Amino acid sequence: MSNFNYTRKLEHEKAAEKAILAGDYQTAFIHTAKAAQFAFNLAEQCQGSLREAYIVNGNVLTSIAEELKQKDLASASRSVSGNSQTGDENPPFDAGSTRLERPGVRLADVAGMEKVKEEIMVRVINPLRDPEKAREYDISAGGGIMLYGPPGTGKTFIARAVAGELNLPFYVITAADIFGKYVGESETNVRRLFAEARRNPFSVIFIDELETVFPKRTENIHESTRKVISILLQELDGIDNTRNPILLIGATNTPWQIDEAFLRTGRFDLSVYVGLPDGSAREKIIVNAFKKVQKPVDRAGIDYLVSHSGGYSGADLKGITTRIKQSAYRKQAGALGKELFEECLKEYTPSCSPDISEKIAAWEKSVGIVRTE
Repeated sequence: MSNFNYTRKLEHEKAAEKAILAGDYQTAFIHTAKAAQFAFNLAEQCQGSLREAYIVNGNVLTSIAEELKQKDLASASRSVSGNSQTGDENPPFDAGSTRLERPGVRLADVAGMEKVKEEIMVRVINPLRDPEKAREYDISAGGGIMLYGPPGTGKTFIARAVAGELNLPFYVITAADIFGKYVGESETNVRRLFAEARRNPFSVIFIDELETVFPKRTENIHESTRKVISILLQELDGIDNTRNPILLIGATNTPWQIDEAFLRTGRFDLSVYVGLPDGSAREKIIVNAFKKVQKPVDRAGIDYLVSHSGGYSGADLKGITTRIKQSAYRKQAGALGKELFEECLKEYTPSCSPDISEKIAAWEKSVGIVRTE
């Protein structure tokens, strides 16, 4: 591994932090973008988990750079318009700007995954709906759930469905939110995020791409990232679920990249595998995709797609059904016949490669998870 690339990456990260604290977002953008490039250079020189860690780091830095660019453009716009009143601006990278939703979906809207939904209902939903009954069995409400599995299987949708099932505020957090908004004042702002969530009687914090927020701590991890991880651990340990409980839900495609300290009891202590849809789930997804089509849809085509899409994720099925509808529109077809389904499926490559499932299975074995499907 090149000491030059590693040293230059650290130099640009430190320069970016200084620029952010000074409010110079243009300079911060330049340095962060350069730090990302050196991270990718390091990835090319490494192998295995270290290579993956540098790729994740490079992607995070790229996201931060994009946010800084937008922040610079917004600052320039305010300067031109003369609107620079302090009271009209949010503090730089304030946790209060985190995306807050009120999801309208429910677990019943999730296609298939009956065992996943049952486990979430028994382990999460029921104790929250009837905490008194749960306390009779010394079961506390809230806590942490990690949803893991191949990409495109609906983990984010399930998280929204849990919040919707309970009609709770839903905070959406990504690596860009954490490592972009909290650079230079990480400790204060991470605590501000949890304080904001605690102001609700109950809330859900959803962390997408968990491995980019809680990466394995190695000697090569940047000090600012190490500080954020330490503060997040403190916040997780400090959650009191007897008052204004917080339900933490994380989603990841690569659980083996997550620091194991976050997966112990009291943090993300419930791990739920979200796999590829089975035949009945695929049928529901495909049928729903054609509900609004005003042309005849050949049932034989739907059956063909259901039977030939094993190994496809929910996202893949959305992609292939969209392609079928677009192809029919392009041809101005009077009906969506089976031949159209066959033609489009032949040209589509599923996103989930077998090695992802193998890596997940190896990780489950290493941490002692016995999956029942």
